Amino acid sequence: MSAVRIPSPTRDPDQLRADIAECGYGVMLDAMDAGLLARAKARVLAQAAGEREAGLGLFFGDDQTGMPSKGSSALAPNQRLGHLLNKGAVFRELLTHPLAEAAARQIIGERYLLSSLSAMIMSKGGTAQVLHSDQQFAPFPTPVALVCNIVWMLVDFTAENGATRLVPGTHLSPPPIIRMQTDAQGVRSLVQPDVEPVIAEAPAGSALVFDGRIWHGAGANTTTTPRPAIFSYYCQPYVRQQENMPMSLNDDIYQALSEREKSLIGFEAHNRGMGRIAPALGRANTNWPDSAIGVLGEA
Repeated sequence: MSAVRIPSPTRDPDQLRADIAECGYGVMLDAMDAGLLARAKARVLAQAAGEREAGLGLFFGDDQTGMPSKGSSALAPNQRLGHLLNKGAVFRELLTHPLAEAAARQIIGERYLLSSLSAMIMSKGGTAQVLHSDQQFAPFPTPVALVCNIVWMLVDFTAENGATRLVPGTHLSPPPIIRMQTDAQGVRSLVQPDVEPVIAEAPAGSALVFDGRIWHGAGANTTTTPRPAIFSYYCQPYVRQQENMPMSLNDDIYQALSEREKSLIGFEAHNRGMGRIAPALGRANTNWPDSAIGVLGEA
């Protein structure tokens, strides 16, 4: 793999675009203003505490996969919050944030969907995630990205607290081969690709933007202070979303959404042919009229 330059955090949108195109990722400083940063961080931490107290917390970090733990939070110290559009008005601000729209258009194209909007809180004791591609689900390399991700940094990202690790330039390579190995004691683990990643360190309020094909993984937080972040994950309009938003939205949230917001989360039928919705739940496509929801007429 040929050497690729390492992007530096920037405030220049043109430099960010160049970094993403050449290196597969870039970091925008001051992506969130102070007010948005404070409100988003407070809402994430309050929601996380509420889910823990209600016994609804989703924990991970006891292995390299980043998948939900089969054990308890004592074994898996990291917490994931899903379906954020249901969990606070502040998260809707990220849906149409200028940086998010510019990044999605550059990496995916003019038409894209929000695949998921989530938060993760990484705490001490978690395991570093194996390097992977966010479109590892595709069984073949693709000439264009199927997905892209924006990591909104709610606190400073450092090597010590497990900032995201990336391998510059791998967005133009096939996905990494991930396999299992068993040691002499019979313990199975994922084999890490033999590459040297770069750590995306930046201050709170920054945003890490990356092409979904790049090899990356969360680091392990070795500090005593949790590291929260929000993830805006976008996909091509013909790719299944990570969160089924048309089915998952609370009614009051659906009623409050603008037509633009509805189209971004899956209520617009792609090319008027994919993703058509019958209004059985009182919800409909933004661009495909279909009012018949049941049996009519006599057989």
